[in-house]
Amino acid sequence: MPGAVPALSRELHWAVTEEKFELALERLYPEQRSGRRAAVVLVHGIFVNSRIFNLDDDQGLARYLARDGFDVWNLSLRGTGRSLNPLRGGPKSWTLDDIVERDLAAVLRHVQKESGSSKILCLGYDMGGLLLYGYLERRGGAGVAALVTVGAPATFDQPQQEPMKRLLRLEDSPFLKRAFLSLNAPFFARLLIPFLPKMERFFYNPENIDEEVKTRLLDDALAEIHPGVLDHLLLMIRRGEFVSARGDFSYRKALGKIRLPILLVGGEGDMVAPPESLRVVHRAVGSKDRTLRIVGAGPKSPSYGHVDLLVGSKAREEVFPLIGRWLKQRDGRE
Repeated sequence: MPGAVPALSRELHWAVTEEKFELALERLYPEQRSGRRAAVVLVHGIFVNSRIFNLDDDQGLARYLARDGFDVWNLSLRGTGRSLNPLRGGPKSWTLDDIVERDLAAVLRHVQKESGSSKILCLGYDMGGLLLYGYLERRGGAGVAALVTVGAPATFDQPQQEPMKRLLRLEDSPFLKRAFLSLNAPFFARLLIPFLPKMERFFYNPENIDEEVKTRLLDDALAEIHPGVLDHLLLMIRRGEFVSARGDFSYRKALGKIRLPILLVGGEGDMVAPPESLRVVHRAVGSKDRTLRIVGAGPKSPSYGHVDLLVGSKAREEVFPLIGRWLKQRDGRE
């Protein structure tokens, strides 16, 4: 039937790291297997979970790509969603380095085995993009055919990013830090963001998100932050760039090691990942095939903030097709 929405199959998988941490992956793919495209791994950001890619049938990049024929694997990073607890004897503390050096390799191995694809397409939103930068720098692109990042800076020194530095107050007050970790991001976000216009606008353009979608975002897509990850984030904010947890390796300075095809997507009004911060990445990567697209700059397009790159009222019309077309051209099947 012309125009019919393709039916999707859904599976739940776990990738197990060498240290016995179980990482949950939601797999979505067309029931009609003929002509299925390459596997795509989605990696969410910090303070959000994998639902950011799949809020519902209409507002989700995961389902959009699956209906476009891709074999989609939506990862829950350790400490979020179903990836909450390691197997017996597994690690109880971690930083972003552990995800870069341990988790992503296990995830890609699992997806390669289950999908039958030797090369995987990867997409990272927010911190998920930074984690993928780090993986490609450390692993030299092993198992990855191409990379898309959405709102993923490698520096935190732009004027628009100044509000991030307020988190550094947690370093000066153990009490505030304990309170922040006890109550955590979902509680603070639901309590404060809707009532503080400046904070709301830092994370998204409220005029570019439907109220119903905003409610689902605050109710379902927020995630707690692990103490080790919070310490790592605070170090990065203080240093103004993506560095290792010990501060002895600059992921930003190593961007030149990334040589595979890369698409950087950003929002004209994004204060977390301002356009200039993405231009820094675009200039630094060693890829010959590199593209930077800033959406929301046209007279008829809404100004995109950070979160609305994925859940904005026109994201399905303006952002998702941009990503889908680019991936189709690099999945090796056209």
